[in-house]
Amino acid sequence: MFYWIRVGEEGDYQAVDDIAAVVETLNSWRIGEVTGWVAGGIGIGLETTECHGYDFVSLFWGDDEANVIRSLNGWERAAVETGLVECLV
Repeated sequence: MFYWIRVGEEGDYQAVDDIAAVVETLNSWRIGEVTGWVAGGIGIGLETTECHGYDFVSLFWGDDEANVIRSLNGWERAAVETGLVECLV
């Protein structure tokens, strides 16, 4: 099982093994800081200063084929929120 990440509707899902790799990947994409969490409707993940609405960041725990198993729990969300850096344009 993996954490699966995708930005927007057009991107491809990327699998990562642990929450530190999630934060590292998101920071490399310069998505900015978390402004809210998405849980249903358009998907599961988070919104940031740079990625919001239908271009939110999909982020969930899933199986080998990116089928959702669960959303992030409290400590995983906290790790993402504290680990993301501000995107200075």
